[in-house]
Amino acid sequence: MKYPLDDEKYNRDARSQRMTPVVPDGCYVYVRDIDGIIYVLSDGQHVHPRVLGGAKPATYAGDLTKRGIVITDLTNLSGTFQFDDAAGLLAVAEALEAAGLIIQTGAVRLFSHTAHQRAQILR
Repeated sequence: MKYPLDDEKYNRDARSQRMTPVVPDGCYVYVRDIDGIIYVLSDGQHVHPRVLGGAKPATYAGDLTKRGIVITDLTNLSGTFQFDDAAGLLAVAEALEAAGLIIQTGAVRLFSHTAHQRAQILR
């Protein structure tokens, strides 16, 4: 569990929603809350702290792209939370599958927050 690096208590964005197969296609940031629920918000500048709002902690965060019921890209990219463990990202992929989404082969990519390097494809 991590608290946002930016500790300002932003309001939760009204467009933040639980990730399900009926969420429209697009590019999103996501935050998994302490109950394991994954919430998304359309990708934009510095929106991770607004997904849950209130400087609430997360158990993982990053970005994803959804096309139909397929997740075509799933990463740990979040300057606000900076998770970097592979097990956490794979757990997010499993939770998305349990919610009825399909993870495209090669979509799960782990980035390092400490060095500029290529992403490691996890699955």
